[in-house]
Amino acid sequence: MYNLQAIVLAAGKSTRFKTGKSKLLETICGQETVLFSVKLLESLHIPTTVVVGFQKEEVINIIQEHVPTVNFVIQEEQKGTGHAVQCTKNNWIGDNILILNGDVPLITQDIIQQLYEAHQSVEAAISFVVAHNTDTSEGYGRVVTKDDITSIVEARDFKGDATEHCCINAGIYLIRRIFLEEYINRLEQHENKQEFYLTDLVQLASTSKLPVKMVSAPFDRIRGINTLKELWTTEQIQRAEIINHWMSQGVRFSLAQNVHIDLHVTIGAGSTIGSGVQLRGTTNIGNECIIGDFTIIENGVLADNVTILSHSVIADSKIESHTTVGPFAHIREHAIIGTNSSIGNFVEVKKSVIGTKTKAKHLSYLGDAHIGNNVNIGAGTITCNHNGSKKSITTIHDDAYIGSNNSLVAPVTIGKGAYTAAGSVITENVPSQALAIGRARQVNKEGYAQKLREKQNQKEPDGDPLTAAPFRAAVRASDSSI
Repeated sequence: MYNLQAIVLAAGKSTRFKTGKSKLLETICGQETVLFSVKLLESLHIPTTVVVGFQKEEVINIIQEHVPTVNFVIQEEQKGTGHAVQCTKNNWIGDNILILNGDVPLITQDIIQQLYEAHQSVEAAISFVVAHNTDTSEGYGRVVTKDDITSIVEARDFKGDATEHCCINAGIYLIRRIFLEEYINRLEQHENKQEFYLTDLVQLASTSKLPVKMVSAPFDRIRGINTLKELWTTEQIQRAEIINHWMSQGVRFSLAQNVHIDLHVTIGAGSTIGSGVQLRGTTNIGNECIIGDFTIIENGVLADNVTILSHSVIADSKIESHTTVGPFAHIREHAIIGTNSSIGNFVEVKKSVIGTKTKAKHLSYLGDAHIGNNVNIGAGTITCNHNGSKKSITTIHDDAYIGSNNSLVAPVTIGKGAYTAAGSVITENVPSQALAIGRARQVNKEGYAQKLREKQNQKEPDGDPLTAAPFRAAVRASDSSI
């Protein structure tokens, strides 16, 4: 589509972030900042070279994972944008070279296309994107034209009137390769930071009476990110666009400004998203779903007509249609919950497959389990899946009924239609249609309650808590010989 190549500048130290981490590795709606511009260039089939330096291994790994066709050039010593471009000289092959910073995630195809068309229309030596902004606190270089000479003055050096010089530099350039080859080595090092500024090429071209072209774009589209505040602002803009898109597709948000949605999340028509919901990663929500308040879903797949009640957490798992989860449920590690099932209050399901019309309503842990259809899991049931060295599987076949407060010690199998009694510890397989009882026999001591109270009320010496009356009374009460 375009007769050009691209250079993305991604070598800076991100000192204003004060996190010790490259800002390009920070995520915006679930995607690393540097990937926004790199993926856009890939979609436009523009050959791209990325200049890396600070934390270069991490930046390279992230990019190669998603866009393996990118080339890399290492800027061993970070001496400014002009020096970064000089480092790529051996890679210049296109007639025109598009140069942009890696921290401009909201740039669009329209801006690149307008820049390219304007550049070609006047056969400019250099063209660049500007935006209207009179706020000098933002830290952008400002475009100044004086005596027919156009230059870009860095924010720290600008002393003029921002309302008169109201255009800021977006850091997006399109430069004719012939001009770049001749003038890149004419850049002079600035004494205050000992750096070479790419922006100086604008003044060099203007002084040489070569065509210079400016293209205006909305400020929000060319926002750079130099601080955590700017990262937050940019993410709010991106998130608002995502939510607006899903609203236009028939998704209702009960409190849109309080919802977090990542870039690669999809939501079906007719679904409702509650307040405080976080939809992360590659989550896919079907049609007519209800996601309750303060639910977190990361890389989850929900079929149609699923209801997730408030404060539930779902990670890397699948929920089939017409199933209800929550409130306060936790589904994780590739669990699958079948159609028309119910996972209720304070139930955790980990790495398990649960069939259709199966219910686990209250206070249970189901880990490494294969549970069939139409199974009832009583309150307080635990699959004891770990013996201290390895994990084992619990298998529960169709139509089984697991009583309350059961401990199922894996590996163990509960047969089709079997029952387990409340309070049981099940350590052996249960045959189909059998009733398993795994608990101690109850003993009632008639009239002993009053004796126990009298013993508890006896005066005991102070000191060691193990000699205190309640403790000693409890010990005596547990003695079967009494």
